[in-house]
Amino acid sequence: MEVHGGSWGHFRTCSNLILGVATVLFSVNNIRRADFERARQLHADLTGGPVADARHVFGSVMEDPARTSNPELKNEEIKSLFVVLWCFERIDVARRSILGQWRHLPRWLNPRLALDESIRYHVRIYTEYIHRARINGMSVWEVLFVTDDAGLPHLAKSLQINHAEMGTGE
Repeated sequence: MEVHGGSWGHFRTCSNLILGVATVLFSVNNIRRADFERARQLHADLTGGPVADARHVFGSVMEDPARTSNPELKNEEIKSLFVVLWCFERIDVARRSILGQWRHLPRWLNPRLALDESIRYHVRIYTEYIHRARINGMSVWEVLFVTDDAGLPHLAKSLQINHAEMGTGE
């Protein structure tokens, strides 16, 4: 038997190639699974714990028929709104990293699409809410765009882009 070359060399080359491909596929699958778990956790963050409490406070104001159709927000309601908006920003940052890795996969294998589908309603309803709600007479949407605070204009732009990307735009 030849040590270098011949049929043994081809066998070794083929088996190393197969092992390498299997290792890459295993790694990619683990990363994809981790992204699905991250998407699930982001949805859980939006729908549970302190964010759910904040959603309840702000949503109750926006759906209260006793308040005007464009309610002026009180301090606690503004705080609740921003708890939800910062959660959306965390989701947006994570979503962008998932998007970069998996955008070409079919729908049933794509963690980004799973995340989009799970938050689509929330993005739509909060986009509507922040157009209607008022802070000092201005819509929250206007406040987010005109403020000098470095984080807020980015947040509003991210929500607007995500709203349009997910097909929930006006």
